[in-house]
Amino acid sequence: MIRFDDVGFSYDNKELLRHVNFHMDDGQFVGILGPNGGGKSTFLKLTLGMLKPQTGKVTITDTRIGYLSQTTSVQERNLQCSVWELVCLGLVQGRKLFLSKKDKAKARAVLEEFGLWEIRHHLLSELSGGQLQRARLAKTLVVDPTLLVFDEPDAGMDEENHHHLIHVIEDLHRQGKSILFVSHHPHDLESADAVYFIEDGELITYEEETQRGHHHVSL
Repeated sequence: MIRFDDVGFSYDNKELLRHVNFHMDDGQFVGILGPNGGGKSTFLKLTLGMLKPQTGKVTITDTRIGYLSQTTSVQERNLQCSVWELVCLGLVQGRKLFLSKKDKAKARAVLEEFGLWEIRHHLLSELSGGQLQRARLAKTLVVDPTLLVFDEPDAGMDEENHHHLIHVIEDLHRQGKSILFVSHHPHDLESADAVYFIEDGELITYEEETQRGHHHVSL
């Protein structure tokens, strides 16, 4: 469960979020839309605990959160490891230095799910943008998180990979996972239980957006 109670956050005297109230139940699929600079990134950082609210309160009960960002860093692409090693990193916890047969089976299953098994020994620097994003998603899912936070995860993907990703997200929701999905594509959120807009620091529902007469997006 995620709950924002009258949350506000400012930076350099700029109000990034103001009086935000939001509630997401366990197992829900919630979509977030909005223009660049509207407050989406701040909202996600507060959700992930990367920022603390300056006013109000954020409550999160999920303990296993998987996060997939919009882009990959230069350091990540240049990391000298294979697809297999990247996904297995998601299973390494604390001082654990080896993987059990069960761990390896999990890694293989998720690599096969994303069509990456045949290129598991390829270095990350050898992958296309879409392949690298799929590998990062596989790493995120291999630990079986209860809440998945996606920040425009289809960046760099071609149409086929994009459709596969949306299918995977919808299937995860059917399995009972909580999904928080930030997107620039309203049609990606057709299966969402609720859709919100963040613009100029204000969080509103899709219904409120349409009532204001704004038609720059549609579902």
